[in-house]
Amino acid sequence: MLVGLIGTIIVGVLCAHCTYVMVKCSQKMCKTLNKPFLGYTETVETAFLYCANKRFTKYAGFMKKSVEGFMFFTYYGVNTVYILLVASSLENVMESHLNWNYDIRVYVLITAIPIFLVGIVRNMKFLVPFSALANILLGVGLCLTLYYMCQDLPPLSSRPLTAPISKLPLFFSTVLFGMEGIGTMLPIENSMKSPKHFLGCPGVLTIAMSIVVTLFMLIGCIGYLKFGDDALGSITLNLPDDWMAETVKGLVALAILFSYGLQLTASVDVVWKRIQHRFRPENEERAYYSTRALMILGTVILAIAVPTLAPVISLIGAVGFSMCGFFYPAVVESVIYWDSGWGRWNWMLWKNIALVLVSIVAAVSGTITSISDIIDQYFM
Repeated sequence: MLVGLIGTIIVGVLCAHCTYVMVKCSQKMCKTLNKPFLGYTETVETAFLYCANKRFTKYAGFMKKSVEGFMFFTYYGVNTVYILLVASSLENVMESHLNWNYDIRVYVLITAIPIFLVGIVRNMKFLVPFSALANILLGVGLCLTLYYMCQDLPPLSSRPLTAPISKLPLFFSTVLFGMEGIGTMLPIENSMKSPKHFLGCPGVLTIAMSIVVTLFMLIGCIGYLKFGDDALGSITLNLPDDWMAETVKGLVALAILFSYGLQLTASVDVVWKRIQHRFRPENEERAYYSTRALMILGTVILAIAVPTLAPVISLIGAVGFSMCGFFYPAVVESVIYWDSGWGRWNWMLWKNIALVLVSIVAAVSGTITSISDIIDQYFM
């Protein structure tokens, strides 16, 4: 209870700070290059290409490819988790009311049908209404979930304040998975009417992250107090089997389903930029939809291969979000300000070294812990 509460605040502060750093660096490079906006990958690449110290220029190509690799892994993994979340909710409802007792992989295959219909949509303007509806459904589901969790809470003394330190990587990577969204922050800032309000005090970033951290603390504390070690990968799966709780599970599952297409677009764009030149102009549209369909199929296959939710979430958080969320912002800021001074007592240098170390330790330890959990469940 105690370590989780404090740890959630620390992770939230780190996420907010690194997002602030990345947006600030992107704005600086936009000003240098006289461009209206730059995406995450472009910010990293241009930081190395146009930094004052030219010794870093030769690494621009490598950094771009590595960022694309981690971005693809991260958001493609998120789509796999989305399928597992929807399939798990479907399994929970069917087993309770129809007495079905099938392997979760069967529910993944059933889920694949609506997932394909949502995921194949290419035009972003058609996906935005689905995303707005998903937010509404998620908000209603969140309120109802809190209502259920607050019923008949056990005393606080019934839960431990700390856990074994071996569980820390799993905690860190899981919270990071849910809280980190740096890949979507730059597009939001770029599309704002007044981008300067994004980093203001209080700005959009500060307000948004404060709300996110508060909700995480609330759901985490009450959820663990209510269910303890029986808490599942998605807290809605712990709810009872009455009609209102089943409605909550359905609302959350639909919210996740409607968000699938937007998340898939990020990983599809990485792949499509790599292969687009291989097709003739008249075949590009057909090739794009074929690529998108194959990538949807890939997420279904991955979900079937490893259908356990919790270790998959922690693995993606450990590798993808720790690198994209902490490592690259620290490196980019260091490269841009290498010859501009590090502040009193070189605080910026030491801060970025600490962030790089945290991201590497989180990636390695979280990966080992997650893979060990997967091996224990399927091969032991």
